Amino acid sequence: MSRLPCALLLTAITLSTACINVPEVEPDPTPDGGVQPTTKFTLSLSPSEDSALQGGSRPIQVAIVRAEGYSDRISVSLEQPPSGITAQPTAIPVGETTATLTLQVSPSAAAGETTITVRAASGNDFRTASLKLTVVPAGDLVVRWAAPAPADSATYTNGALPLEATIEGGAADTVEFHRDTQLLASVSAPPYTYTWDTRGMPEGAFQLVARAARGGTTFTSIARTVIVDRTPPQVSSRAPASSDAQVSARASLEATFSEPVRPASISPDNVEVLAHGNTRIETTVSLSADGTTLTITPTTPLPAPSTVLVKLGTGSQPILDLAGNVLQSTTEWQFTVPVWLPVGGALSARAGSTPAENAVLKLDADDLPVVAWSEFDGSAKNIHVARWNGATWSHLGGALSGLAGTGTHAENPTLHLDASGRVLLAWQEATGVGTGKNLYARRWNNTFWEDLPAFPITGTEDRFIAEPSITTTSTGAIYVYATHQFGVPRLVAFELSAGATNWTTIDVHRPLDYDTTGRATISAHGANVFVSYDAYHAQHETRVIGVLLNHSGAVGSSIITAPQSVAAVTPSIATSAVGVPSVAWQEVHKSTVEGSIHFSNWTGSEWAEPMLLSHDSTNNTEPSLAIGDNGIPTVAWSGVANSQRSIYVSRQRAATWEPIGPPLRSMTGSGAQAHRPTLDMDRQSRPWLAWHEAGSTSTDIHVYRHNQ
Repeated sequence: MSRLPCALLLTAITLSTACINVPEVEPDPTPDGGVQPTTKFTLSLSPSEDSALQGGSRPIQVAIVRAEGYSDRISVSLEQPPSGITAQPTAIPVGETTATLTLQVSPSAAAGETTITVRAASGNDFRTASLKLTVVPAGDLVVRWAAPAPADSATYTNGALPLEATIEGGAADTVEFHRDTQLLASVSAPPYTYTWDTRGMPEGAFQLVARAARGGTTFTSIARTVIVDRTPPQVSSRAPASSDAQVSARASLEATFSEPVRPASISPDNVEVLAHGNTRIETTVSLSADGTTLTITPTTPLPAPSTVLVKLGTGSQPILDLAGNVLQSTTEWQFTVPVWLPVGGALSARAGSTPAENAVLKLDADDLPVVAWSEFDGSAKNIHVARWNGATWSHLGGALSGLAGTGTHAENPTLHLDASGRVLLAWQEATGVGTGKNLYARRWNNTFWEDLPAFPITGTEDRFIAEPSITTTSTGAIYVYATHQFGVPRLVAFELSAGATNWTTIDVHRPLDYDTTGRATISAHGANVFVSYDAYHAQHETRVIGVLLNHSGAVGSSIITAPQSVAAVTPSIATSAVGVPSVAWQEVHKSTVEGSIHFSNWTGSEWAEPMLLSHDSTNNTEPSLAIGDNGIPTVAWSGVANSQRSIYVSRQRAATWEPIGPPLRSMTGSGAQAHRPTLDMDRQSRPWLAWHEAGSTSTDIHVYRHNQ
């Protein structure tokens, strides 16, 4: 065999073995182990462009802006500097924002332009910034700007602008100031100064340079940009908008300027926020990095209701743009902070004049409302559910009906969110007028509605199961109470234990002298279930309110103010954070049929003396009770004043009750009628409210929250 084939074979074997054994090469880590710039601080250098003589030095200011809550010590050093340029590392102390890094240029450093990279780091958190440095040969002159200040990337002026240059490395014969290509002045001896009067110049940007002459050689400074601006700044946008009538009490205020303004001209002293025209509201103010957006943050919620006036700048402390022009005086604006804020617009499943009614509202773990209601679409009445996502209403699935076909009537939905946040829903439904009513229940699994088991009692032509109320306990069991009318109305209750596949009918033991029971509402605390209901009481010969604990134990005696003259109906029950029940109800006067709203709480041994809530309205109906984590009960109801049916809301303050704002209606005009409020409390004990409101052409659901 010739030597060439052997050599080729040996080479192939060697290369093959080498390819197998060569390990992957990991990239070199950064000096501190970081691989991505941090978001914990930003970094800037001043100036960003400079010159230094061979054998000389230059101080560079290093500045950071820290993220909120970040205060670590930051080390500062050069990153892979060019040959002949060094700097002793320094640091920005804990909580501070600046340090000085001094560049040392050796006599042997290459003359000309180069880029210097500065690295600021703390552990694995780092940022880098670059500066353009011109290394000037020893013996040459360096021309520097003393005014305008070297730190400014651009200088703004609206009048006379002082110019000053300094010379380093020797003496100059003359120093000339040039604007673009035009000579402004020539100065033959220090100090090299000149005042440029820009009042005759058009507005715009100009380039300035200073040139020093020595012998026949000219040395030129770094160019500086000067912007001539005589146009006063304006407020180009405001948030909230001027005359906005629906502003949150916790809103931050913003003013956007037509151009950057001087940070030093902004302070809490010349930014005023006034409630009711003259009550100053304490605020903090901050200006965006680009100087164009002012954020005003009240230190406490804005008072509601109130009209708020915002004033920017004062006669003695005006807000100025970078050139010194005063912010136009027509910058104040005002808006209204109402007691109640609408949550989105009118809520309806279908466009047009279909009637949406009988709403029920519950808040999820994020304090976002879920609302169920019934709505007729022209051929059938169905149940709909929507959830507020913080910006819009999102419908959970489509129309819900327990029966197929047209002519069905689904109504009186009841809603609850279990410990896992799943939406539980029950309602009554009939096939046409005068037919039996059945109950149906569903559970939302975040994708679709799951059928819960069929209830063990079925409605027929002469049997009704209606007006359900649903809750869950700490055991995971679901409870539903309803009215079972088969001759005489009776309370009926069902339990679906965790993991069970069928409902269990509960034997409800009410007092024997409580007959012909009416609508029930339930509230759970821990494993306890409280139910309130109205019933005919033979002893009083009228309807009264009764309360049961765990389906059998009567809590106290009858609740009513004057059994000889009124009937107590339509109760609403709620339990406090410590498990104490309270009840609100309607009383109807036997002779006038006038309705009033009352409240009582359990003292531990008896029901407290009932309190009248509806002082300012008549024909009051449909109370809804909720209790916040702060223990304060709130009641909403529908009432009439000045021939207008509105929603009234009142809360307890010590031994008295106070209204929360004026009566509520979403629509204007005497024809609008607000009915059947439903109430829940968020984690800050703020009430949220829904009701249906009938106008001249349609009935819609409206949702509001207390603005505090």
